[in-house]
Amino acid sequence: MKTSKWILTLITAVVLLAGCSGKVVQMDEPPEVEAGTDPDAAPYPTLPPAPGGKAVAADGKLASPYPSVEMSFGGEVSGEVLSIEVKAGDEVAAGDLLATLDDTELQRAVDEAQLALDRAIADREDAVEQWEQDVADAEKTLADAERELTTARLEFSDTDLEEARVNLKWAQRSEKDRKEEYEKVRVQWPPKPIDEERAAWERAIDDRLLAEKRLTDAEEAYTVEALKLQGLEADVVEAERDLAALEDGIEASYDREIEDARIELTKAQEDLAHAQIIAPWTAIVLSVDAVPGADVDATAPIVTLLNVEDGLRFETQELSEQHIASVYPGQRAVVTLRTFADEPLEGTVEAVVPQVEDTEEADARFTIYIQLPATDIRLLPGLTGRVEIYTQD
Repeated sequence: MKTSKWILTLITAVVLLAGCSGKVVQMDEPPEVEAGTDPDAAPYPTLPPAPGGKAVAADGKLASPYPSVEMSFGGEVSGEVLSIEVKAGDEVAAGDLLATLDDTELQRAVDEAQLALDRAIADREDAVEQWEQDVADAEKTLADAERELTTARLEFSDTDLEEARVNLKWAQRSEKDRKEEYEKVRVQWPPKPIDEERAAWERAIDDRLLAEKRLTDAEEAYTVEALKLQGLEADVVEAERDLAALEDGIEASYDREIEDARIELTKAQEDLAHAQIIAPWTAIVLSVDAVPGADVDATAPIVTLLNVEDGLRFETQELSEQHIASVYPGQRAVVTLRTFADEPLEGTVEAVVPQVEDTEEADARFTIYIQLPATDIRLLPGLTGRVEIYTQD
């Protein structure tokens, strides 16, 4: 009977060895058994059967592809923390409110900056309206000056002056002729009455004097009209200069004031926006580093977040050259977490990264990143488990 039992046991061992001959498993040292557990019990569940080839197994944990980030109010704001909306361990989505700062002064600064901008815009509008009126007035002044100049040029003539000059010449000649007649008669012999010739000569003298006065009046009138014409020409030149001075529009200072006011408003609005801390991506709150009522500056850490926007990946570290000799990105990997031992996760090798920091180890060390698919399981950074990477012969 004892011999039969021994033979049965030997047969069973042979069968088991034959079943395991289809794969070679290269594994790290087995993980330490947690305190309080049965040392003979397997710390990890049985993995699904591997396809033909080798399986490299290693321990690791879930981690975010990104480092944790300390969130502060930022900008140039400081003041009293009004509220903290989260606590450590919370999962937040992009856009969620995390903390608020007392924004009374910041809001007042925005209001004042908006009023300054409104005033600058109103001043510019008034300046434009005045400029448009000045242009209209200048155009009217120029048109009036040009019209008066045209009229004056049409009316300006030297005809009267030339006529007066001609009349004076005729009067002078007539005076000369009458004088000669008088002298001729006066010296005749026997003497004749000369009263008529003398009277004619005197009339000619009066006509000449009158012609001289008319010429003087015509010259004065001509001079007055010429000066008036020059004045009207000067008025046109001045009106053209005034209109040209308005062609560039209002002073550039109005636009500068508006631009400066807009810059101040933008800065005030940015400062006001910094009075809230908003989650930039889906994340887990690792810690809350301030309390309501605390006075903080722009750089003080308020909340520390871990980015899980793109999900978590499984990381194994301290693998030797022998472990990763046949491991490449894209290979199939199965991750089994201790917390969810009955729900293994199918993944893919994402990267094999050498650890280049100084070490006393003689062998090179490597880290393997496993990309995991979306799942309904509540995965958290730090969950530990084991991965089996299926390689080819």
